Amino acid sequence: MDNAEMRRRWTEMHNKPDLRDRLRPPIKYSWERSFDAGVDPYIRENAYICTEDELNKARQNAQYLLKISEPVMQDLNEFVSGTGFVVALADADCCLLKVIGDQESLSWAKSAHFVEGSLWLEKLVGTNAGCLCMDLAKPVSVFGYEHFCLFSHVSASSSAPIIDNGKICGCLSLAAPFNRVSNHTLGMVVAAAKNIMSTMALVRMNQFQTTVMDSMSEGVLALDANGNITFMNNCCAQILQLPSQVSDGNILDLLGPNLENQYFINKVTQGRTFIDENFKLLTRDNSTINCNVTCNPLNNPDIPDGGTVVIIKESQRINRLVKKWIGDGAKLTFDNIVGEDPRLLQVLKTARAAASSASNVVLLGESGTGKDVIAQAMHNASPRRDHPYVAINCAALPRDLIASELFGYDEGAFTGARKGGNVGKFELADQGTIFLDEIADIPLELQASLLRVLEEKAVIRLGGTKLIPVDVRIIAATNKDLLAEIKRHRFRRDLYYRLSVIRITIPPLRDRTADILLLAERFIDKYCRRFNKPDMTLAPDVRAAFQKYNWPGNVRELQNLIEGAIQLAPGRVITYDLVAEYLHDEELGNQLYPAEPSEPEGPTVAAMEKQMLLDYLARYQYNKSEVAKAMGISRNTLYRH
Repeated sequence: MDNAEMRRRWTEMHNKPDLRDRLRPPIKYSWERSFDAGVDPYIRENAYICTEDELNKARQNAQYLLKISEPVMQDLNEFVSGTGFVVALADADCCLLKVIGDQESLSWAKSAHFVEGSLWLEKLVGTNAGCLCMDLAKPVSVFGYEHFCLFSHVSASSSAPIIDNGKICGCLSLAAPFNRVSNHTLGMVVAAAKNIMSTMALVRMNQFQTTVMDSMSEGVLALDANGNITFMNNCCAQILQLPSQVSDGNILDLLGPNLENQYFINKVTQGRTFIDENFKLLTRDNSTINCNVTCNPLNNPDIPDGGTVVIIKESQRINRLVKKWIGDGAKLTFDNIVGEDPRLLQVLKTARAAASSASNVVLLGESGTGKDVIAQAMHNASPRRDHPYVAINCAALPRDLIASELFGYDEGAFTGARKGGNVGKFELADQGTIFLDEIADIPLELQASLLRVLEEKAVIRLGGTKLIPVDVRIIAATNKDLLAEIKRHRFRRDLYYRLSVIRITIPPLRDRTADILLLAERFIDKYCRRFNKPDMTLAPDVRAAFQKYNWPGNVRELQNLIEGAIQLAPGRVITYDLVAEYLHDEELGNQLYPAEPSEPEGPTVAAMEKQMLLDYLARYQYNKSEVAKAMGISRNTLYRH
């Protein structure tokens, strides 16, 4: 659509209120609010630009948001560089705190008045994506003439709210000239905003965990250069399961000589400071001690080999306290699952039985069928319910970061690696459950590493050499046919059999017609309470339409439809006009199983592994020791390849 046509449509909608029904409902209601606020649709520039002092104050108030968001914005900007898009961050008052892009896109943004310090409140500049996404508390895109004001017609933007601890603190946006719209723009913004929110949640959890540990009684152990005890308090004796009266002797002799304990002694007596490293020790009766250790050597020039002071904290106690305060990642149980369909009941029966086992499980089913809900319920019904539940979406993680996210990394593993390294998700899930959603999308070259974790029940951090034992129950999920993926050389057969000891297929909603209205009523009750709405019901024709509809998006689609309808319903009955548009989408409703395009056969797993090995050899100039260390395998394994 050219500028003239866009201007014509916009003018018609401003002059003829009945034509505004063509707008999407959120856009239409935003226009109505803009009219009520008296916004001038013909303004040629942004209504308000902050002064330098005002912008600095806004940035100061949002420095936490900026600190966490800027690295994500830089990554997103690198990805969209050259496409005409700018990346922008706004605070909760719709003030643009940061706008980044290449020279061309920043020049366009300036001409569109999309600059740092500009205010995009709806009452000032009318309908726009940033303000609207925070008003709706969900991602939104606004294109060309959908903007209320004329000066914004040159742009199209997609925005996603950033929510921290239940409160909207800002939004992330991608904006560009309206003729450069991409179908993937909104998805990229949503993924980046989720990354920011995940980091915020992790920072909040880490801050709390640090506070908890600082307030706990801690074990204090003083050793000389040879590992002999010079002091040990009662708490340390309890953690290490030693008699409280022990005040001397060699710590290795007391604990028992084995590889785990020897590694601990070597680490704490090497004369280097380290903070909050995790260790597994073995007692003489082979029981395991999981502990968190901080080491401070006594560096006094007048006393050579002065020894070291070790602060020991019981990891299990810390985990229990943090979990009790913050809450578990698995909030749902089997009691939360609604349904009376025999196929669903059989699935739940199988899942309940599988929950008590230690075997790995693969959940199969279309998108939106509730695989994540089943996974949470299984964890909460398992003997691991009091331990961590860590969920990972393998498709959402950047390809370059997925290994470090899953397995962690040691200090110096790569440029920009955090000092002291970082714990991976498998270590965080120790003694608990890890949910690997979209498992079919994990890169082929990483599947070998995951297979090794399954076989050895241990991880090696990137850049490290030490095997770290982990006791983790894996629940994987996918909406793809894994056997077909194996035939296309996208998924390892041996990994498939390791993961799918128990396979559970969740039926789609169209095969559970008896459950459709039950679920609808549950969602109506849920969202009426959430949005402080009176009790609502479905009109008879809506109930009938729900029963006939194919529900290609399954339970998630039904839930989202109900959520939207409740917010738009003027009365206490959800009428057909509120849902008709969704139920008559032929492309989604009829094409339930679109034919997958044929693709050329990909490289074999062996070929991929060979190429990966050649890449590592070239990177490390054929230094086989360095290559083995980087790949997390032994030199003997490397030579076998």
